[in-house]
Amino acid sequence: MARAGINKALVQRARDALLARGEHPSIEAVRVELGNTGSKSTILRYLQELQTAEPQPPGISLDDELQAFISSLAQRLAADAQASVAADRARLQRQQAAYEQQRAVDQARFEQLQLAHDALSTERREAQQRENALQRQVQHLEGERQRLLAGEQHAAQMLEERSQYIQSLETKHQQARDALVHYRQQHLVQREQELHRHDQQVQQLQLELRQAQEQSIGKQEEIAQLYRELERLSHASQNHLREARQHSHALEHSQMQMLKLNQSLQLAETSLQTHAVEVSVLREKARRYVLDHREDRRALRAQAKLVAQLRDLLRPAQLPLQPDGSPG
Repeated sequence: MARAGINKALVQRARDALLARGEHPSIEAVRVELGNTGSKSTILRYLQELQTAEPQPPGISLDDELQAFISSLAQRLAADAQASVAADRARLQRQQAAYEQQRAVDQARFEQLQLAHDALSTERREAQQRENALQRQVQHLEGERQRLLAGEQHAAQMLEERSQYIQSLETKHQQARDALVHYRQQHLVQREQELHRHDQQVQQLQLELRQAQEQSIGKQEEIAQLYRELERLSHASQNHLREARQHSHALEHSQMQMLKLNQSLQLAETSLQTHAVEVSVLREKARRYVLDHREDRRALRAQAKLVAQLRDLLRPAQLPLQPDGSPG
């Protein structure tokens, strides 16, 4: 199969050009004349067709031969023109297809570039806005830096004045610490004495409470004895009921004894109630003393905490107190 652009008309034109120069139209010569294009088999086939189609020179006149040559040349020129037009048309179609394809590619590329341009425009506007914001922030930071520098100078001045003031307070703090230590020692001694006195009072109240309880137990035993005696007398009165009918005087005397016993019982019950009230009073007093003792202990701890806070305020660098309240 012939390559694109190689046809019979081109081979014929190359052959005629070689013949016009007086050269032999061989396959290699024709191929060189065509610009080293086309296969040798195709060139050979076209040469054979041209040689077969070329009429043998008859024995005619020169004018007829010239006329035939001109006619053949005109035919070859027309075929050559048609081949050239066909080649140009094919090339034009290819160029038009390539142009359409390139136009589509360019259109897509243009759309991409347009999108990229819009994105870059947006980024440029955002960058401009960020730049303006950064400039405003830089101006604000510069003002803040100036303000901080002024504040630093003022703070340095205040620090110097504060150092002088603290130096002047050191002596007063030392005196206050000494006075605080002396006050704490006296207060601790006083509180210890008060706690000791309270402990003695509590012990005394507990002793009185135990004595009252013992007396109450004794009274209860006496009442129980009276109840037993009353039961015994009741039993005796029931046994001597019949005798009481005959001895009314003895019965009246027994009734008087019963009345006296009832009175004694009432007196014993009244005494028991009195002792119970006394026991309640003593318990209430003991409870109040215990509550006062607890309140005194809480007040003592609060005062110790207040003393520690005053010590921290008066002497920031003072060592912490020991559990007994003395400086560490």
